[in-house]
Amino acid sequence: MGAMRRLCHLLLVLVATWVVSAARAAPVPAPVTLKARLVSWDVGWKPPTEAAWIARVVSEVQAAGKDGMDVLVFPELFAWGLAPYAPPGTRPAEFVTQRLRAALLPAVQAAAPVELLVVLGTYPHQEPGWSYVYNRAAVLLGGGWRFADKLDPTQSEAGEDPAVRPGAKLPLFAFRGGTAAVLTCFSLEKPEVAVALKKAGVQLVLGPAATMDGDGVARILRSASARAVELGAAVLVAPLLGEQAGWKNQGSAALFLPAQHGIDARPQVSALRTFGLHRDDFAIPYRALLALRQQSEKSPETRPFLAPTPEFSVERVVP
Repeated sequence: MGAMRRLCHLLLVLVATWVVSAARAAPVPAPVTLKARLVSWDVGWKPPTEAAWIARVVSEVQAAGKDGMDVLVFPELFAWGLAPYAPPGTRPAEFVTQRLRAALLPAVQAAAPVELLVVLGTYPHQEPGWSYVYNRAAVLLGGGWRFADKLDPTQSEAGEDPAVRPGAKLPLFAFRGGTAAVLTCFSLEKPEVAVALKKAGVQLVLGPAATMDGDGVARILRSASARAVELGAAVLVAPLLGEQAGWKNQGSAALFLPAQHGIDARPQVSALRTFGLHRDDFAIPYRALLALRQQSEKSPETRPFLAPTPEFSVERVVP
């Protein structure tokens, strides 16, 4: 009887182990809808202490988790809001990097549900001894931090002190059955980057942005709309607002979707803002986006993200 009990117990353990392993191996179906929140952040907002500034960021992350968000995006360079707390004589970008690493990232990681994808905007990454910075996005995915540097600085960024260096790699993130990428501001405006993302089959583009004038706002929004059509992707834009030491920002939070059958392609764009802290929530028809790539290339609906790149030469006609 003892041997029989041990055998039965062993069989139960084996069955339970198989059930757990099968459940882990089974693919999780993509959600019908992704809930995305964009935080428009005022870089000039300065509470009395650094701790209060960090606490407000953490409260936004906690609120997103409580409200059932899947994606949370902060703006480009929003972490410059830490710079006013730097001690005299400290290099601001180096201080921001240190405080982000020591305080902000751990606090956000502890507050975020593991299933929440957080793009914690970007920050000026500068290590001791560097004469340059990277405009670096911090991405929290699956409970761990990843980083993505802005691929190409603007002309003004390249001439700043310290100058912004271009990033060398564009990381792609597996997310809920699809592929996501972070394109920071100017990189969102570059068609060369879009071609690379088309080849990679990206369905979700997250765009932290910062610009000082209406022309910049128009470039970002119009480029984001084009990327949605070209890539068959949802494109989100999270703008920086406010003023810090004469550096002014404005923008609109936005979601753009591809113009395909069954998907509402109307742009979803907030009012133009110049200051304040704002939340904008968007619903992304995620399963429908993923299904767009299941169509045969011979299908009658035009889908530029499935079509091969044409082979042609450019000929300049001289009168």
